[in-house]
Amino acid sequence: MVLFYILLFVVGAAIGSFLNVCIYRLPRGESIVAPGSRCPACDMPIRWYDNIPLLSFAWLGGKCRRCGHPISIWYPVVELLGAVLFVLAGWKFGSGAGLLPPLLLISALIAIFFIDLEHYIVPNVIVMPVAAAGLGLTIAVQPHRWAELLAAGAVSGAFFLALALIKPGGMGMGDVKLVVALGFFLGKAVVVALFTAFLLGALVGVAMITAGGKSRKSRLPFGPFLAVGALLALFYGAPLLDKYLSLFGAG
Repeated sequence: MVLFYILLFVVGAAIGSFLNVCIYRLPRGESIVAPGSRCPACDMPIRWYDNIPLLSFAWLGGKCRRCGHPISIWYPVVELLGAVLFVLAGWKFGSGAGLLPPLLLISALIAIFFIDLEHYIVPNVIVMPVAAAGLGLTIAVQPHRWAELLAAGAVSGAFFLALALIKPGGMGMGDVKLVVALGFFLGKAVVVALFTAFLLGALVGVAMITAGGKSRKSRLPFGPFLAVGALLALFYGAPLLDKYLSLFGAG
């Protein structure tokens, strides 16, 4: 199992490196395939030995080899986040086929978190294919849950669509599509993801208003809160939901 976790760490870091490309290029309408990675300051192609996840940032001192332009600290952060979450997923879900949907969801959530945080968009090119693939993979692994997954996606999506229509500008259609995808992955545990997202969003909003850093009319992107809530639901959603229901005699 140690080798399995080491493999997951390496693969997760590599996926994180690819997600960095997606996070930078997709909002700008650029291809994630070509050209290869380049320094944004001097446009120098980054050689493979300068593009090794986590390690290259350390031995380059966080700077471009050619021009010395600082490399954003968020690059290794995303790589480390992918590595750690992949290991945690392996610990939680084991080494079988049931690990594939969580790894796909984790990868999508990392990209969506950072893209929406900076650009206020949840890209269709991520959320739509991931929703379809997630539903197919999860049903393939757990065919008995097909009705639960479809219902979770439809009901949660309809709820968010109603919010978007009632208060335009509050929720975006990207959030609606993301919630549908979360329902396809999480099933009934999507309730935990949504509750957590609303709670975190309210707490952060109040904290920023209190600190004077944001007015009441300012808009916070909701995708990052949904991503954090989804990760909590992925790892602990079922027991948290059962615990909550048991308090009311429904579990």
